[in-house]
Amino acid sequence: MMRNLIPALAIGACMSFAVQKDKKLIPPGTVQISETFFADETEVSNMAWMEYESWTKTKFGANSAEHLSTLPDTLVWREKNATNEPYVQHYYRHAAYRNYPVVGISYEQAVAFCKWRTERVKESLMLSRKKEYSITYRLPTKEEWELLSNNGTNIFPGNGKNEKGISKLNCMNPNDTASYAGANDITAPVYSYWQNRFGLFNTFGNVSEMVSEKGISKGGSWRHDLESCRAGKNIAYSKPEAWLGLRCVCVTGS
Repeated sequence: MMRNLIPALAIGACMSFAVQKDKKLIPPGTVQISETFFADETEVSNMAWMEYESWTKTKFGANSAEHLSTLPDTLVWREKNATNEPYVQHYYRHAAYRNYPVVGISYEQAVAFCKWRTERVKESLMLSRKKEYSITYRLPTKEEWELLSNNGTNIFPGNGKNEKGISKLNCMNPNDTASYAGANDITAPVYSYWQNRFGLFNTFGNVSEMVSEKGISKGGSWRHDLESCRAGKNIAYSKPEAWLGLRCVCVTGS
């Protein structure tokens, strides 16, 4: 299966669309899970979100309500225990973090992003293929997310580390709350750590991923301990957080 050239972007007309030998479309940014169900290979990145923001800014204007509603809350880095003041200015905008997962977004913003992504991909397909496709990006249900996670069967054995003691996920080290298992004091790039059997990166750790049920995220993050990251755990949130992001799934028609 072909990997898209721009990590997790997979949205606009600049993207190439992966196609299987039987000409079946692989929705941009995703890997195939079943006949009509696909999931993002990675968490949605800052670069992907910036494409969304930039498109909205160009269409509606920098001071428009539409554009302002897309902006992440960078002040999440000033939350207690985040202690990362430079990230307020640099995490979302700086080129060094373009392939890190977007954080500081609300559930409503995530839903709006999925809607926008769906519209742009369908628009691009119509322009390039002169054909209308049934395709919808959205947040996964809890059950879908747990399926995608494969229950962490290749992640959690050995307390999240391989035989050499190398961490398989970015989460809090239970033996030292001042350090993190992957030597990261924040998130890691979206193409980091162990892939699961579906070829997905960071279903556990890095950022906890929103599901379709508002206020619930799954998989834990760099701010959670190993046990909190397990597939059966629901992690509650009520506002944007420095540890909260998303991964889209995509459903296609026949």
